[in-house]
Amino acid sequence: MTLGHPTDNALYYGDCLDWMRQWPNGIVDLIYLDPPFNSNQDFNMLFSPEGGGDAQYRAFADTWVWDTAAAERLETYLGAVMKPAHNGIAGLYRLLGASGMLAYLTYMAERLEECHRLLKPTGSIYLHCDPTASHYLKALMDGIFGHRYFVNEIVWKRLTGGRSDAKRYGRVHDVILYYGPPDRKWNHTYTAHDAGYVDRFYRNEDALGRWQPDNLTASGVRTGSSGKPWRGIDPTAMGNHWRTPTGGGMNDFIISRELIFGWPDAFPTVQSRLEALDKAGLIYWPPKGSMPRLKRYLASTKGVAVSDLIADIGHLSGHAKEKLGYPTQKPQALLERIIKASSNPGDLVLDPFCGCGTTVAAADALGRRWLGIDIDSHAIEVMLQRLGDRTIPTYGIPADYRSAKLLSRDDPFGFETWAIQRAPGFAPNVRQVGDGGIDGRGTLTLKPDDWTSRLAIAQVKGGQKPPVDGLRAFCNVTNRQKAAVGCYITLDPIRSPKAKADAYLGRIHVSGAPYDRMNLWSIHDYFDQRHPHLPPMNNPYTGKPLAQGALF
Repeated sequence: MTLGHPTDNALYYGDCLDWMRQWPNGIVDLIYLDPPFNSNQDFNMLFSPEGGGDAQYRAFADTWVWDTAAAERLETYLGAVMKPAHNGIAGLYRLLGASGMLAYLTYMAERLEECHRLLKPTGSIYLHCDPTASHYLKALMDGIFGHRYFVNEIVWKRLTGGRSDAKRYGRVHDVILYYGPPDRKWNHTYTAHDAGYVDRFYRNEDALGRWQPDNLTASGVRTGSSGKPWRGIDPTAMGNHWRTPTGGGMNDFIISRELIFGWPDAFPTVQSRLEALDKAGLIYWPPKGSMPRLKRYLASTKGVAVSDLIADIGHLSGHAKEKLGYPTQKPQALLERIIKASSNPGDLVLDPFCGCGTTVAAADALGRRWLGIDIDSHAIEVMLQRLGDRTIPTYGIPADYRSAKLLSRDDPFGFETWAIQRAPGFAPNVRQVGDGGIDGRGTLTLKPDDWTSRLAIAQVKGGQKPPVDGLRAFCNVTNRQKAAVGCYITLDPIRSPKAKADAYLGRIHVSGAPYDRMNLWSIHDYFDQRHPHLPPMNNPYTGKPLAQGALF
């Protein structure tokens, strides 16, 4: 296969393994991935419960089982001794056996190997996980990237307290595994001092700001100028010597070197430096003849160097401004900290499991190039809305009728999810099997004049000849759910006059305007830029009314 360079600042729909295998070696500066955690739960997104019915739609499943695909992945790793993850998978197989956890780890191994191939020699990778599988993933990372390339296990304290009814300590943190070569890119980052710390230690203030007294001496007797008396004060009497900031260290104590021109070369002796500091007003003379102290100004400090414990960035509350309703959404501040530390403006950042797009939004805001991949089309929709009113190249999403037809044939559930989202205002239902005939739901912006519910439901039928019985059944579901409107989405238009007559469920009125309760709409119509004639609908991701131009 010929490898082609991906388009920068673009979104890719599909399995990240398939996309990454198409790209050349060593093109990415930084990878952050937040894959499924093997937490044995399904995550769902919520939207406007006022419409009635089930208020959830599918986000992704995080439940892993041992199946044929997992067994095939295992056999590949056991037989391919040169694969980077061979030793790790073989060892984990002996430890875990054929289990759901091993199914997850073989899945991750394939994708981590591609991440390793795509990274530049100076590139870094951050793998976000939780304690359920972090120790196993670290073994995989050691095998693929090399144990010497392990840099940090970062603990993100995302919650303040755990469940009080659980027979265990509260689970409040995630783990981020950070790997990179010795010559990796690194930018020192700092956070502001805690207000309590500032009030406690920077209690003095003058025209240059708040300051605290710092030592001008250090332990040990010296024979040079640092051991000579200054202004009658002999530091050696107390077993010390003078200590003054030199070179870059000057910034740790004063606001600007311009306060003392030519520092430190113009002052060859420690005594001359002490005189210069005093002349600039940077020495504090305590009362009662105590040792003079150097003024360390708050404004000159960079703050607190970030550590491998992140406790100052919490999870997103339900009322957070950036909250999109995505189940595992991370705060943008967390990603900005990682991206600032391990990349520079213009670098390329990749997120192979980008979900609602926090990584790409942070990279975009910080002037980095980016690539985002996700296997669920609704995640692509969320990201496009999050990135604002501009054209974002998107690959893998059907761009014409022919590609939509192929998707319907090759991935019926993927087609269902994608087709639901072509009808503005609808989002995929939480279940795809045993869904009661409902594939998608939405909420009318306004309550109809002559109906009790704002619920809108949809069903998708692939194939070129949708069964008429399926349409009748969906009409019954629409009535049974007391939905205000239904939308029956097919690949090709339904042209039978009898089918159209059978689908007539009467009309509702919204602000006096009439709308058919049952709408027949096709993907053919979509590519001909004909939208279903629906009442005003809410955006299922934000709950806000959709622009009317998107409806007709």
